[in-house]
Amino acid sequence: MKQQFGAGYWTLFSSVTVSSFADGLRLVAMPLLAFSVTGNAVDISLIMMVAALPGLLAGPFVGILVDRLDRRRLLALANASRAVLVFGFASVVVTGHVELWQIYVMTAALATAELFAESSTFAMISIPVPPELLEKANSRFFTARMLTQQVIGSPVAAALFGVALSAPFFVEGGLFVAAAVLSLMIPVLRRPGAPAEEAAPAAPAAPDGPRPSMLGQLREGLVLVKRTPLLRTILVSEVVLNFWMLIATALMVVYAKQDLGLTDSQYAMLFTAAALGSLLGSLLVPALVRRVGVKWTMALTLLVTGLSRLALGLADGPVLAIATFFTCGAAIFMWDIAASSYQQRVTPNHVQGRLHATLHAMSYGAAVLAALFGGLLSELIGVRAVVILGAVAVLVFSAYWLYLALRDRGAAPEAPAPSDAVTTT
Repeated sequence: MKQQFGAGYWTLFSSVTVSSFADGLRLVAMPLLAFSVTGNAVDISLIMMVAALPGLLAGPFVGILVDRLDRRRLLALANASRAVLVFGFASVVVTGHVELWQIYVMTAALATAELFAESSTFAMISIPVPPELLEKANSRFFTARMLTQQVIGSPVAAALFGVALSAPFFVEGGLFVAAAVLSLMIPVLRRPGAPAEEAAPAAPAAPDGPRPSMLGQLREGLVLVKRTPLLRTILVSEVVLNFWMLIATALMVVYAKQDLGLTDSQYAMLFTAAALGSLLGSLLVPALVRRVGVKWTMALTLLVTGLSRLALGLADGPVLAIATFFTCGAAIFMWDIAASSYQQRVTPNHVQGRLHATLHAMSYGAAVLAALFGGLLSELIGVRAVVILGAVAVLVFSAYWLYLALRDRGAAPEAPAPSDAVTTT
């Protein structure tokens, strides 16, 4: 594998893995901390809205900066910034006087830094990886993230939270420091077999000519989406799906505590089960995409996701809930890998930062609406009904992808396109 992937891949992988472990601690500790401050479903759902606002408002411009500046240094700066923020927040938590507005501010600040880190990473992965191995390379990144966030991070966070409310955040800060150091160690990335003089810069320059304005660069990313029909379909799908899935996700801690009656440890086990399912998905997705193509992969993963969420809405205890998180985790993981690999494959590297941040900005818009409507819907019809409603929406949308796959069933699976070319498939 080291021969297949170019220089710097594994250093980048290590940095992202450590920072993902840090994120995993917060993903469990922050909702539990918020629940200890307020048990109100609307207040808790607003945390997700606050996390989504930076990406919605500044996402495309973050992407422009990622495409203009040295991505390795941006990644290091993002990790260092998160370390400072988390250590400061932990110092507040240790006093025992945390207020809800402080959780909101912390969530927004970390979301902004995370957007820089994720956009930089997305754009760097495709440089040292051959196009035909993007699913395999992305599956390793996604697997490491899921394992560190859920399998390791979730139980560790729950255990640390039981020791002291501030403990998960102090450990998280230390992990971000380590991730920043690793980010600074990433060499100039280059494609496998490329001599040093042909090494790709950390932020590849646009084609020869004067650099366009920031608005011009933003327009370039939007034109790319317009010219690539399947990319547009993936974008619309993610916006719609994020809205319905995140309505339930925003209220998951409330649903787990009040409707399912789960303990803190059982709540953490939900994410561990999702991570284990993701591990299974990582083994399946490269072969599945290669065998049946992107459309069938998307259709099948959405169908499994919708059925799993429906079963979660009908669950009455921890066993079925954990099982649904396992299957849903596998399906969503496969969707994410297939979508990300396709986006990297058909996008010139010098616009990948903008593409990733712009796509996420639209998804964050759906997350903001989900956070707003989720709390209100839960007050009207109950959290369980919200989970079921979201599952039905996912199943309806999976039917559209099945239609696309059946419509093109006579065609050959989508052939990999050069990673530095834009296709119109």
